Amino acid sequence: MRERTDDSLDELFELLSHKYRRYILLTLATPDDRTDEPVEMTLFAGNDEPDILRIELRHNHLPKLDDAGLVDWDPEAETLAHGPRFEAVEPFLELIDEREQFPGDDS
Repeated sequence: MRERTDDSLDELFELLSHKYRRYILLTLATPDDRTDEPVEMTLFAGNDEPDILRIELRHNHLPKLDDAGLVDWDPEAETLAHGPRFEAVEPFLELIDEREQFPGDDS
């Protein structure tokens, strides 16, 4: 068995470990959004506690995805687009999309 010398796979799994981040990435991976046009954050506002969700996205999930290069997040315009490393996560997103739901996902 070959030993990995980098932590990139661990980083991807950590980023995919939260349902909000999976939802954001899956939404950006849909065919309608492959035009690389920025997506407004309002798309991710939930019905339950939208202010709390917005705070969690702004201060936790979006910075993590942006720092990893998976999304290009503009906090002032409140838009998201594919980041320079988005292609690295696409095979995992396809697998997640095929599976539809994992244990622990409420929706």
